[in-house]
Amino acid sequence: MIIVPTEKQLDWRNAPIVLCALVLINVMVFFFYQSGDTKKIIEAMTNYVAKDYLTHEWPVFEKFLEEQQETELLKEYRQQYQDDEHDEIIGDIVMNEAFYAYLQKNYRTYFTPDYYAEWAPERTRLHTQLQSVSYIANGLRASHVRIFSFLTHQFLHGDIMHLLGNMFFLIICGFAVEAAIGHWRFLLFYLLSGVAAGFAQVASDWSSNTPLVGASGAISGVMAMYLAVFRLKKIEFFYWFFFFVGYFRAPALLILPFYIGKEIYSYHSDTESNVAFMAHAGGFVAGAILIGIAWLLNRNTLNTQYIEADQTVDPRQQQLADIYAAIEKHRFEQALVLVDALIQEKGLTFDVAMIRYNLLKISRDDAYLPATLNLLTVPLLAPEDIKKLDKVWKDNPEVHPQLSEQAALKLGMQFTVLESPQSAEQLFVQLQARGCKNPALSVYASKLAAAFQRLRDAGKKSYYDGLAKQLAQGAERGLL
Repeated sequence: MIIVPTEKQLDWRNAPIVLCALVLINVMVFFFYQSGDTKKIIEAMTNYVAKDYLTHEWPVFEKFLEEQQETELLKEYRQQYQDDEHDEIIGDIVMNEAFYAYLQKNYRTYFTPDYYAEWAPERTRLHTQLQSVSYIANGLRASHVRIFSFLTHQFLHGDIMHLLGNMFFLIICGFAVEAAIGHWRFLLFYLLSGVAAGFAQVASDWSSNTPLVGASGAISGVMAMYLAVFRLKKIEFFYWFFFFVGYFRAPALLILPFYIGKEIYSYHSDTESNVAFMAHAGGFVAGAILIGIAWLLNRNTLNTQYIEADQTVDPRQQQLADIYAAIEKHRFEQALVLVDALIQEKGLTFDVAMIRYNLLKISRDDAYLPATLNLLTVPLLAPEDIKKLDKVWKDNPEVHPQLSEQAALKLGMQFTVLESPQSAEQLFVQLQARGCKNPALSVYASKLAAAFQRLRDAGKKSYYDGLAKQLAQGAERGLL
């Protein structure tokens, strides 16, 4: 379930300077600093395998897991070891700092002096290399707290979707908060909310060795600040709950306990999740308290003129609200009429095309297939939208032959960014079967090779690399 405030629109007369800087720093850290992490991990694991360290360290790791009372995990790993499926075991061994410390303490029991003399320097080098991985070096770990990591963890992210999700919520709420409380106060409160989120997460499990990374704690603070700034004023919220989406108005502060309660409930009910629910709750509480203290100390802290100013409603937003309202009331034909009117007036966008597709899927009349084709040809989508499009593709095999060659190429290349390149490969095979001669097919093959490299499928990576070269050479001969 998602509930986000949408009361204010971006106003460049109150330019969000700090917000833009925070987004830029987060993006640059991810793409320039964290981009080397995967290479470091793969290189370390490759060297570990090449040195055959697993043969010697596996008995030690078994004993370590026994002493840690990791009975189920040990049982699973023993089966994997017996089946020669070592990747997960090696990943755990090389990334487990507690096991490395255990090795250093107990090596005499398991290694001969000659083997230790050969093993120790290289194993130390591998461990040092892995300690430089971003989330280990600068993430916040309860079992190994370092003061600076209360700040640094806020600028690290687990993957691209983690980054995009956090930046989306930061932008949605951040520009209004910065305009309401000022640039420097916004920066200070943002960082303090992140620090408080870190303390809350650490306090929830002092023994945890899992690094906390991400700006979500600080962003939770920003969301709480947004609500605290507007206090009891009725503001507009957007909500998305399963199939129900739309807008509603409510006193801002009434939503804050819901936010905090939701995170605490999720912390206790969803124990297997890797989401830092207590960090979110801690950030929420800190953001609200900071605004409250600032307001009590100085009533002029808040830009009342900006907060109270009425905003004109975006016509497109209002049209979408009318569509969602019709859907909620199960007036699907009315919603479809409104969707067609919006497309005719504003043009086709992915969100509107998706609404039309879902509406037509109910009746599956003559307009359904054309609407599906239109949806599959919307260009330049965000990763989350591509995931939705992949499901549409899989659910409608009857549409596949009707897709034009150019549209199939563009769609397939978009699918190569997905975690599973199944649909991308399927489209590529279909294009080959059609006898596609488009020079872009070689680029498509290269993208598939990169996708299979991410999955560590060396066979398919090599196959598509070779195919890309063949297609590129064929295209060059055609030009000659």
